[in-house]
Amino acid sequence: MKRSAKAVDSCGELQAKINAGELASGGGKAEVACIQPGGESNITSRRLSTLAARNPVPLPDYCYDLATGDGAWYYTRTDACAISVWTLRVIDKRTGKLTGELYYLQADLLYTGADAPYWSHQVVIDKSGGWGNISGTTVSGGGSCAGDCTLAAVDKNFPTQTITDDGLTFGDILPKTTVSGIGDIGNGRTTVTYRLDNPSWTLKPAGVASTPPFDVRCDNATPGTAAIGCVIPIYDAVDTVSLSGPNPDYARHVQAAQASGLPGAYPDGEPLHRLTDSALRTRNGDTACPQHSSGGYPRPTGYSCDEYPFRSTWQGAFTGSLPQPAPYPGRTFNWCQITALPQGVTGPNGWSACMIPAGQNSSAGSLLNRFYIDNRVIERDPFRVWITA
Repeated sequence: MKRSAKAVDSCGELQAKINAGELASGGGKAEVACIQPGGESNITSRRLSTLAARNPVPLPDYCYDLATGDGAWYYTRTDACAISVWTLRVIDKRTGKLTGELYYLQADLLYTGADAPYWSHQVVIDKSGGWGNISGTTVSGGGSCAGDCTLAAVDKNFPTQTITDDGLTFGDILPKTTVSGIGDIGNGRTTVTYRLDNPSWTLKPAGVASTPPFDVRCDNATPGTAAIGCVIPIYDAVDTVSLSGPNPDYARHVQAAQASGLPGAYPDGEPLHRLTDSALRTRNGDTACPQHSSGGYPRPTGYSCDEYPFRSTWQGAFTGSLPQPAPYPGRTFNWCQITALPQGVTGPNGWSACMIPAGQNSSAGSLLNRFYIDNRVIERDPFRVWITA
């Protein structure tokens, strides 16, 4: 969930020029400025609560819980955030003395539309303190998108704003994917840039470019929906299933199958991978749950056969055994009402079958399909199943 970003530091180079006397000549304004990471505006619960109240679009709770101010990115399937701490330093170019500092937090938020062909990247500059000659300092910026995306001028919104103790300064960009045709998949990566300026500076600091260390993926390849949507694919999707939810027998079977060693358990199990080919999905289902009329298991009244890993995954009963000619053996559990399969089998190879109430099986299948759509789980995408209480 975490990726670090490299911070920009323009103060070392500026100080070297001052020490070498490269900036001492000339009249007029004497102050120069630079930006370096870190400073006195260390992350505290007070600062984060203030930032949360100011953000035009709130950061997810996990960002406030996890962020340390080092600019590391944290992300889920549909949003990502980073908080970094910066210090602007104002220096007299003739003497090299520090004449002021401005401390601020930079909060990045990226969020996608799982059913919309665009995403947003927002940057908030939140002043946390300072001293000396910093009054009138402004921030302004813009942005870009690299890859399979476009960014119109109207979608770059980072106008010039004065940084104050109580005001809000922020900008955002709204790139749109170039994905259009059925089956198309594209990746894009945004950059938001900004610069600090002040009329008293003869040399302003270098601009700061904020780029997340991952792509956003947009697709028109998710079965079951005609909408184009975008996600953060570096985060494997997680299907949450509750033992106290609407389908407890289904949840119990998945939990038992995972506990026996089959893949897909959240958070550390080997992931499942989605299979979209209808013929192969049918082959998986028929292998794990053959019809009684074809020599398979009898179905108790009101029950139907549930298989794990799901028939809609490459780990299913048939495709999970390829390329060997015969499927790996199946397994079951003592409450599953299937006598033709062995109990007590463990290990990652194979599959499980269990009789569960037919209504739960149908409902669980519908919810799994909804999960695929909501998380844009496309062909061979990895995902896991989290069984909760």
